[in-house]
Amino acid sequence: MLTITMNTDSPRKAVEILQDALEKETLRLRYGLNLAGRRLKRFEKKYNVPSETFINEWAAEDLEGEDMEYVEWAGEYQFYAKLNQRLRILEGIENVSS
Repeated sequence: MLTITMNTDSPRKAVEILQDALEKETLRLRYGLNLAGRRLKRFEKKYNVPSETFINEWAAEDLEGEDMEYVEWAGEYQFYAKLNQRLRILEGIENVSS
């Protein structure tokens, strides 16, 4: 576990600013996950396959739009995974201030 120490002349205000920033980033990530999730659902519905199966087992030739559609779906999946990872890390931050 990493502990971050902050030196400031305005500790309460600094904590307030950091908490606000964390809350806003959390909301932004959740919003992004929601949008990306909806885009993934469109692909999953069209091809009747979960994104995880697509990523692990499918090739561009398996899709109607071939390369372009494959790139879009794979990119959306990677974007979703990255946002999800960032959100988990952010939500795991424990704020201990004095």
